[in-house]
Amino acid sequence: MFYLLRKSFFVKPKLLFKYVVYALLTVVFTSVCILVVMRRTIYTTAALENLVSEAEIRAVQSAIMESWWIPVIILLVVIGIQSLIRFHKIIGPIYALEKVIALIKGGHIGGHISLRRGDELKELALEVEDMSNALKSYVKKDRIIIAEISDELDSIAKLSNQEEFKNRLTGLKNKLSEITSDFKLND
Repeated sequence: MFYLLRKSFFVKPKLLFKYVVYALLTVVFTSVCILVVMRRTIYTTAALENLVSEAEIRAVQSAIMESWWIPVIILLVVIGIQSLIRFHKIIGPIYALEKVIALIKGGHIGGHISLRRGDELKELALEVEDMSNALKSYVKKDRIIIAEISDELDSIAKLSNQEEFKNRLTGLKNKLSEITSDFKLND
């Protein structure tokens, strides 16, 4: 019943976009910081004191700038792909849990949550599945009690003895108090 497959690769496009953009911005920011440190090092380090003129220093800086963007592009692609993969390992279970919670809210309880191998949040999915199955067992128990009460009411309707009628009504009242007794309400 709860076997939920995603119909689209981009389950939550806005969240996916934000997640990937943050990861890529981190790469760009880090790369710019590294570039600034490298350029500053060229001007202040004693290792480059053999460079005589400003033109030689600029030539070294130019060589760094020409090749600097290649690792940044490679990092952006690798981190972008890695972010997509990680996003789907997290968002897949979240999507399945949202669907299960919506089903429970609609009155459909019990069943199994199917996750892919490698998905995260498996413990949370198992907890939600256990909660749903516990609710299912409570409902089954309450339905049995309700069926017993219904049968008892049918037999009471045929009684003519007032004392036996009272005793059976007291028994029914006790059974009614058992319905939903497994639930505690938080105020």
